[in-house]
Amino acid sequence: MEVKGIHLNWRGEPLMNPYFAELLAITRRLLPHSPLQWHTNGTLLTPKRVKEILAVPYSHTIYVSIDGGNQASHDLNRGEGSFQKTMRGLRTLLDLRGRDHGHVRVGVYQIDLNEPLEDYDPEFLELVARVDNHVKVTPLLPGGAHHKIRELDDLESDEALHRRMSQDINPSLPVPTGACFWAGHTLCMAPDGETSICVISHGAQGVVGNLMTETAETVVGRAVDFRRRMAEDGRQSLLLCAGCRKPEGEIHAKHTAALRRADGREPARQYA
Repeated sequence: MEVKGIHLNWRGEPLMNPYFAELLAITRRLLPHSPLQWHTNGTLLTPKRVKEILAVPYSHTIYVSIDGGNQASHDLNRGEGSFQKTMRGLRTLLDLRGRDHGHVRVGVYQIDLNEPLEDYDPEFLELVARVDNHVKVTPLLPGGAHHKIRELDDLESDEALHRRMSQDINPSLPVPTGACFWAGHTLCMAPDGETSICVISHGAQGVVGNLMTETAETVVGRAVDFRRRMAEDGRQSLLLCAGCRKPEGEIHAKHTAALRRADGREPARQYA
């Protein structure tokens, strides 16, 4: 059994957890060879918190999230004054880490709002030039689909935003029939060990076991069964996924192969 990567979270903003540095260290000690990353909005990257994080002697990657490329677009979604706080946090992180990158890599995770480069904030461009990795993605809609923003005016009012993002009145976003890349391949574990096949919807229909009370092989076996049913019977056959607009995606054949279970195993779960 191999864990290909870990995305550590804490109710949306990891640094809201006062013991996050300890959680980071424990996770890395238990899984020392799996790539580990976490995302933050950057507003809590104070010198004190950054020093705590950098003192954890284990490798990991920190992504600071940005909406758009300037104060207007970022604050539109995150609230007035958020952009400057995020820039201050990112600069603090980069400055305290120093030129010797050591065990901590820093990245920027940018939601692309289709703004021209000349509208990007100069400080943002300066800091992006210093990071190890710059990822740009299109917005993820509530139904799971990625959707390009034509212009910032699309987000200027609640009415316009609803019109753009509503699944019910946007027929241009059909529900794919096949399995997405993530289902049964990328798992989401809650603090109590309960494990789901989806990082967006944590409905009971998508829970495939508990990694604190069951073996990883058992839980992953159910995840593979879940994906196999989606691939064979279609996305609409599963209540959890029937309305999801995540794009279809294939995974390596070795990940879809049936897992051999021990004799006397419990019957496979049925998903509706």
